[in-house]
Amino acid sequence: MQEPLEAVSAWDPAELGNHRVIVRVERDDAVAVVAVPWITPQHHRGAGLVTTLDGRSSGQAHAVPGGYAFTPSHGPGTYAVYYAPYEDAAKPQYPQHEYLPPEGPSPAGERVACVVERYEARSEHDRYTGMEIPAEPVEGFLAFGESREHPVRMRSLPARWLERAPGPVRLTAAPGEFLAFQIGVYGSRGLRDVRLESQAPGFTCFTLGGVDSLGHAFARRLDLPAHTVHSLWCGLPAEAGTFPVTVLAEDEQPITVTFDVELRGEPRADHGDDDPARLSRLRWLNSRRGAEDTVVRPFTPVTVDGPVLGVLGRTVTLGPDGLPAALTSYFTPEVTAVCDRPTEVLSAPIAFEVPGHRWEGDDWRLTGHGVAQAGWASRRRSGPLTLDLDGTLEFDGTLTYRLTLGAEAAADLDDTRLTIPLAAAPYLMGLGVPGGERPAGLDWHWDVSRNQDALWAGAINAGVQVRLSDEHYVRPLNTNFYHERPLVLPRSWHNDGRGGVRLEGDTLVCYGGPRRVEAGERLVFEVRLALTPFKPIDTAAHFRQRYFHGFRPAAEIAATGATVVNTHHATEVNPYINYPFLAVERLRAYVDDLHAAGLRSKIYYTIRELTTRAPELWALLSLRDEVLAPGPGGGGAWSREHVGDGALPAWFSTATDDSSLITSGRSRWHNYYVEGLDWLVREVGVDGLYLDDLGFDREVMKRVRRVLDQRPEPLVDMHSANQFNEKDGYASSANLYLEHLPYVDRIWFGEYFDYGSRPDRWIVEMAGLPFGVMGEMLQGGGHPWRGLVHGMTSRIYGGDGDPRALWRLFDEVDLPSARMLGYWSPSAPVTVSDPDVRATTYTGDKGALIALGSWHDGPAEVRLDVDWDALGLDPHTAVLRSPAIDGLQEQAVFSAFKPLPVDGGRVLWVSAPRSRSSR
Repeated sequence: MQEPLEAVSAWDPAELGNHRVIVRVERDDAVAVVAVPWITPQHHRGAGLVTTLDGRSSGQAHAVPGGYAFTPSHGPGTYAVYYAPYEDAAKPQYPQHEYLPPEGPSPAGERVACVVERYEARSEHDRYTGMEIPAEPVEGFLAFGESREHPVRMRSLPARWLERAPGPVRLTAAPGEFLAFQIGVYGSRGLRDVRLESQAPGFTCFTLGGVDSLGHAFARRLDLPAHTVHSLWCGLPAEAGTFPVTVLAEDEQPITVTFDVELRGEPRADHGDDDPARLSRLRWLNSRRGAEDTVVRPFTPVTVDGPVLGVLGRTVTLGPDGLPAALTSYFTPEVTAVCDRPTEVLSAPIAFEVPGHRWEGDDWRLTGHGVAQAGWASRRRSGPLTLDLDGTLEFDGTLTYRLTLGAEAAADLDDTRLTIPLAAAPYLMGLGVPGGERPAGLDWHWDVSRNQDALWAGAINAGVQVRLSDEHYVRPLNTNFYHERPLVLPRSWHNDGRGGVRLEGDTLVCYGGPRRVEAGERLVFEVRLALTPFKPIDTAAHFRQRYFHGFRPAAEIAATGATVVNTHHATEVNPYINYPFLAVERLRAYVDDLHAAGLRSKIYYTIRELTTRAPELWALLSLRDEVLAPGPGGGGAWSREHVGDGALPAWFSTATDDSSLITSGRSRWHNYYVEGLDWLVREVGVDGLYLDDLGFDREVMKRVRRVLDQRPEPLVDMHSANQFNEKDGYASSANLYLEHLPYVDRIWFGEYFDYGSRPDRWIVEMAGLPFGVMGEMLQGGGHPWRGLVHGMTSRIYGGDGDPRALWRLFDEVDLPSARMLGYWSPSAPVTVSDPDVRATTYTGDKGALIALGSWHDGPAEVRLDVDWDALGLDPHTAVLRSPAIDGLQEQAVFSAFKPLPVDGGRVLWVSAPRSRSSR
C-alpha cells in the first residue's frame, strides 16, 4: 500500500513554495527526472526551482509526465527540487499565490531518474498525504470504506484504495464515542442518485441530508460526473462488531461495504467532543440547540389584546386586513427606558394595493400565540384576484408578512404596491442612502450589483426597517465577497426591473410595477418590518464595561482599568479563525486567569470564513456548496494545492500561517456553530462573543443569544467595517445587520468610517442609539469629543486610541450612575445655538458632565444655553471646569456666562450648591 511520503521540514515559502523533493543525482551528463506522485496544484504552470543543499541555484525544473526534469548544473550530488514555487500577487491578508511559469523549453537530452531520498513539506498543515496520490482511472462503479483518519482530499481515485487488501474496513473508537467514517464512491460513467442504506443503530449520512439551520429535516440528491470520487461522511454511536452499508445508484448494481469496529480506551461521556480530530462533532451539523420558542433577556413575552399586539416598548395595532393600522413606540426620547407616552411610527394604516381593485373579505384571525411570537392570517378577494396574508410578530419586535397574490383568471395589473405612511421619521438609511437626515425624495430600483433590499426610517425612539424579499431569498455574502453571491432579486418586487421604492412626501411606496398575471399564477411578496428601538440602552453598563481587545496577561490587562477582554483570533490561545477548539487547554487556562483577575472574557468566534485547519474541513467539502461558498478557487497556495477549484478563499493570517474559506449564508454549519458556542460556554467559561461581521441571519442569532443566556451577564459586541462601497454592494453596516441588533450589546462600526461625518450620520450609522444599542469607535481611536457626545469611546486595541484617561474621568465623576441627556433629547439641559457644535449632558448626584463635540474645521468659541433648574444648580455659584485629560485637554476654568473655546470639542464638569428653586 502506498503510504504518505512527505516528511515535515521548514523553510521560507516566499519564493520556494511549500513542497520539495530531496534527490541524489549520480550523473551529470543526463537530464535528471524526479518522480512526484501528488496531485497537481490548481493553476500550476509547470515550473519548479532547483538548488543544492547549500543554497546554490541550479535553475528551473520543468514539469514532465509523472514529475519534473532539470539539468544538474552543479554535477552529481544532492539537490532540492521545489516543485510548487510561487509569488504573491495580492495583499498578505488576501493572497493570490501565483505559481512560476517555465523559462524556456524543457531541458533536452537523455533523461535519467534520480534517487528520491525524501519528500518534504514546509509544515504539517502543508503536507500531502497518501489520500492525495491519484491512481489511473479505472472502469466500473466502485465504493470504498474509509476511516476518519484518512479523509478523501481529491476528486481523483486514490491509489491507496486500489492497493488495499480486500475485507472489512477496520474502524477504532472509544466506548461511548460517536464514530465518524467515510464511504467513497466512484464511477467511470456519471452516477445518478447515489444513496446509502444501513440497518446499523443510529446510522446517519451527513452528506445526503440532515437538519437545516431552521430546524427542518431535508435530503440531498447526489449525482456525480464520470471519473470523480466523492466522499459520503457518515456516523453512528460506536459499538463493537461488524455492520454493512449498501451503496446504491441508478442503473448500477448495489455494492455492500462492511466495517469492523473495535473499541479501545476509556469510555467517553462526551461522545468524543473534547477532541476535534475524532470528528464526533459532525453530529452537531444536525443540532437544533437554541431553537426553542423562548424569550431571551431583556425582552418580554408577546401579548395579544384584541387587535393590539405588544412587545417590549412597542405595540402593533392590526387593521381588519391583518396589516398594521398603527406601529407605536413607548421608548423615551433618550431610549433609556419605556414610558407611557406613545410615539407613532405611522400616520395612517399600511396597505397593500392593486390599483382598480378593492379587497373584501373576513377580518384576520389569530393562528397561534406563544411567549415568543403570535401569528395571524387573512384572506381577501377582488374579482379574479386573491390575497392571502400570513403575519408573525416576534418578541424582539420583528414583524414578518407573507402576502400571496393569486389569480383565478388572467389579469393585467397596473401595479402592486405596499404603502407605508410615515409619521416621525427625520432619519433614513438604506437603498443607496447613507444613514442620516431623511432626503426630500427617493426613487430606487433593484440592482443586483448592490446589496440593497431594506430601508430604515424613523426617529431615535421610534422607527421601522422595511425589508423586501420573496420565497426564493438566499442570504448574500458580504464584506468583500458580495459579488461572488449577490442578491437573488425577488420576482414579485423586482418584476424584471419595473419594481422599486419611492418616497412620496411622507409615504414610502414599495411597488412592483405593471404586469400580467396568468390564471393559476401566484406571486409572493415578503415584507419584514423591524420595529426600533429594540430595547432600552443601558448607559450604566456601557460606561462600566471598558474593553481591552487583545491577548495579554490578565494582570497586565486589569492594570489598564479594562473590565472586559476580547480575545482575538491569530493569538496563542485562539490561533485559527472561527475555530477556537484547537488550543482549548491554553484558552481555558487563560479564561480562568481573566476571571480570577475580575475580568470578563469574550472570544472572537463568528461565521463568515473558516480556517482550513478545521478537522471537519474535508467532510464540509463533501457537502458541496452547502457549507463552503462556491467559488473559483485560487487564493493562497494551500487552497490551490489541497482544495483546488470550487471554493472561495478568504482571510489569511500571517501571524499563525492560517488560511480560510468563505462559508455560505445559511447552512448546517450554523447548527455546528451554535453547538460550538454552547461547548465554549460550558467547557471554557467564555462570557460572550466578539463578532467580526456576520455570515448568519437573525434566526441563528436568536439561538446564539439563548445559548449565551446560560451566563449571568452575557455580552455580544459586533464589529463591521464600512461596507458602503462598490465591492460590498453599497450597504450601510447598521442597515445590513439591523436584524441582529436586538441581541447585540455594543456595536463597533468604526473601521473605514468617516469621523468627519455630520452628527446625523453619527446617530444613525455609528452610535446605534436608534436601535437600542450603544457604540464604540475604531480607526485611530475615532474622534473622542464627537464620540462622547454620542456615548462612544474607544477600546485599548493596538495603536487605535487610548481611552484610559477618559476611563479615569468616568470613575472620578461616577459617570455610570449619571443620566445621559443627548442633544437629541427634548430634555437636554445644555444646548448650543451653533449648528456645528453639539452638547450631551450626563447628570448625576455629584454634578453634571458636559460633552461638547465640534464640527468646525478648527478652533471656535461657543456659548452654552443652560437650564440651571433642570441641572439643580445655581448659575451664580456654578463654575465650569475643564478637567485635565491626558492627551486630550488641559485643566481650565470658564465662566458660565461667557463664550468658551472649543477645538474639536471639550469636556466640562460643573457642580455647585443646589439653587433654592430646586431645593
